[in-house]
Amino acid sequence: MALIIEELNRSQRVQARYRMDGERFTLGRAYHNDVILDDPHADPRHAEVVRDEDGGYTLRDLHSANGSQLLGNNRDKSVKSGAFNERAIESGDEIQLGKTHLRFTDSEARVSPALPLHSLERLFGRLSHPAAAFALLFTVGLSTLAISYLGYARSYEWTLAANLVAGSVVGLLVYAAAWAFIGRVVRHETRFFTHLSIAALGALLYAAWEWFGGLLDFNYALGSWKGVLDLLVLALLLPAMLWCACFLAMNLSPRWRWGVALLLPWSFLGLGMAEDIGGMRDFSALPEISTEIKYEDMLWREPVPMGQFIAGSPALFDIPLDKKARDEDEAEDEVKDAPEQQTPTGQETETES
Repeated sequence: MALIIEELNRSQRVQARYRMDGERFTLGRAYHNDVILDDPHADPRHAEVVRDEDGGYTLRDLHSANGSQLLGNNRDKSVKSGAFNERAIESGDEIQLGKTHLRFTDSEARVSPALPLHSLERLFGRLSHPAAAFALLFTVGLSTLAISYLGYARSYEWTLAANLVAGSVVGLLVYAAAWAFIGRVVRHETRFFTHLSIAALGALLYAAWEWFGGLLDFNYALGSWKGVLDLLVLALLLPAMLWCACFLAMNLSPRWRWGVALLLPWSFLGLGMAEDIGGMRDFSALPEISTEIKYEDMLWREPVPMGQFIAGSPALFDIPLDKKARDEDEAEDEVKDAPEQQTPTGQETETES
């Protein structure tokens, strides 16, 4: 039976493994050690492991500056932590040398079965190529420019185009860099180009909806419903993007991943949707018609002639009132319009006898 030494990072993920079959081996920062620790807080010869006659292993601290610390045992939770000079190693012991976190396991320990790859891993692998990421980023900038140009009625201002394209591209780069930094800290994996590709795909899908939503509004005058539909599309896109970001950058269980991906966007979007729906019944002095300028070929239904539209426009502003309320309003108007009867001052009324 051999002794397996696993070096763990701050997120408890194994970043190096050493197999020890001999009778004695050392751990430290010097190059002649069997286990070389890349830790300035570890001594050149920090500790040694010696095999006993019965086949067990004992770890001895070699009078190091920062000592050796038992952190616990991942198999036996009753093991208490504390500093030591010599300890008989048990399988599952987690020990700190300097600031290096090590876990000792015997080679006969049971290993959990392999986890199947997520169905999206192949897609993430394709999106991780720099060429794919920059191609999607270029497509986002081009689509932003095209939608802005086609929807502009006056002489187009190219400074506006430059600001729009730069804003969209820089925003996607900052988003990808932020999640890459989180992944570097938590999982020691940046995956910058994967985050950038996913963000660019989300931006392209929303740009496509903006074009199609504008076409719907042009034909059916959605009015306030256009804002509600925008929020519904975001309620689908943002959780999908956030789920992918959490999957790539954080060590979250599937339940927590879905909880974060759904609750955060929906809580903010729900407030905006409630405000839009609540304001639909408010009176507006302007009829809900589309003011967008598009080609005639994009009109899906027969246009209403101007005379017919003007003839039916008063119905847009009629407010139904019940008879009692209308009679009360008319009575109040009559009282306000009636002349006030006043008795002339300085005159006396004479009574004939």
